[in-house]
Parts: sequence; C-alpha cells; structure tokens
Amino acid sequence: MTAHQPDPPATVDVLGVRFHNVTRQEAAAEIARLAGAGRRGYVVKPYSEFMPRAASDAGIRSILNEAVLCLPDGIGILWAAHYLSLAGGRWRAIMQLPLSLGAMMLRPSAIRRPLREAMAGVDLTWRMLSELETAGASVYLLGGTEQEVSAASKEIARRLPRLALAGFHHGYLGRSRAATEAVVEAINAAAPDALLVAMGFPRQERWIASHLHRLSVNMAVAEGGSFSFISGSARRAPAWMRQAGLEWLFRLWRQPSRLRRQLALPAFVWLVLRERLARSGG
Repeated sequence: MTAHQPDPPATVDVLGVRFHNVTRQEAAAEIARLAGAGRRGYVVKPYSEFMPRAASDAGIRSILNEAVLCLPDGIGILWAAHYLSLAGGRWRAIMQLPLSLGAMMLRPSAIRRPLREAMAGVDLTWRMLSELETAGASVYLLGGTEQEVSAASKEIARRLPRLALAGFHHGYLGRSRAATEAVVEAINAAAPDALLVAMGFPRQERWIASHLHRLSVNMAVAEGGSFSFISGSARRAPAWMRQAGLEWLFRLWRQPSRLRRQLALPAFVWLVLRERLARSGG
C-alpha cells in the first residue's frame, strides 16, 4: 500500500511569486522528508531586495514558482503579504502603507499574517541540517569560495557530527563548461540526498533549475549567503536586531557595498503598493 503523501502547504502570492505558508520547523522537516522521498525537487528562499528582479523577469518567477517550497527569507516578504491582505480601497491602501511599514520596524509580530514566519536564512539552514541528520540523509555543499565552503563543512561537522557530509565544492565555476561538468560528475559520484547551493540570487536558482535533472540528488536548496555565516567569514546581527527585522541594517553597516542592492527596497515597496492598488481597483 502506498504511503499517504501530506497535502502541500497553502501559498500566498506576492508580486506573482507563490510563497508557501510554513514555519521554519515545518519547512526544515519537510525538506528532510523530501530528501528521502526519492523524487527530485528544489527549495528557494527569495528575499525582498530581489523581488523587483523576479517581478520583471517571467523566467525567474517561473523557476521560483516551480519549487517544491518557496520560502520567505526576510521580514520584508511577510510585510508585503500582510499589506496585500488588508481590506480597503485606494485611499485606505495609501494611508495604511506607512502604518504597516512602521509595524514592520517597531512591532514585527503584528505582520505575521497571512505568512507565519520568515525563514531568516541561516537559521533555517541549521534547523534543516539538524533534521537531515536525524533522518540519516547525506548532504553536499556547493558554493562560496574554496575557503568558505571548506570552513562551512568543518563547522557543520563539528556541530552535527552524525550528519553525513558527502562532499563540497566552491561555487566559482565561471562560464567554463568543463568546470560545471566536473562538478556535476563529483556530485553524482557522491550521490547525496540533499544538495545545498550557495551562489547568490538568481544564479543559484538558475543553476539548480538547469542541472537538477542531471544530478543524483533528491533535493536541492538555494542557500544564498549561508556558507559565509556558517564559516564565520560574515558576522550575523545581534539577536535583538534579528528579532526586530533589522538584520539588513546591520549587514549594510558591516558591508557598505550592499547599498546598491538595498536600493532595490524602495522599488519593492512601490511594486507592492501598485499591486495593492490594482487589487483594490485603484
């Protein structure tokens, strides 16, 4: 008799991208389950500063929407889902905008509806790895610099000694087809249950979507900058800033070069406002 497959989680649409409405623990457990399910799939974690790119690129939206799990990485996505769910016409939408943005900054718990929880990047990664360890799954790391991925592998092995690490490789493959083929062969030789890919958005998502059908893996997860944090090459914000949804501000202070990426946030807010007005008939 075939085992019952759980129903897929509900989704919430933000700018044409369908986000699955799960908690971090639920997401971690589901990834571990899928890694052992014997069918290929991938997980993505879009962040608000990348949403304008997804909104304007049908190809990227398609990749995100074909993921078995599309998870909100950051409080900005929760804000957008909440603001878009509010009732009211054109003028009410405009008046609610600064109030909802203020709630995101001062009382983030107020916007955890309809999406329940932000994945907070590396927080989900550690929970997922713990679930994979419990499930007896093997993991391969692809991405970051050679130093970062090596250090990340060592830190994972230190914290989760029973997790089967099948191998690792840096993510700087360039345009070399030979380098890509060598990595594909290495992954297939290791045959991990789960592949973590940290190359940055949208390169990692495109790489996964293009190569998953050739890989001997069950589940691939787009990891963004997780290896930098796991390896210690990047420092996380204090807990109070993370809880307040201000990790982006800490990262900007530590890395002023991120300002160019942060400039996408006003565009994101505008796109969300425009979507709200369109939904309300404004």
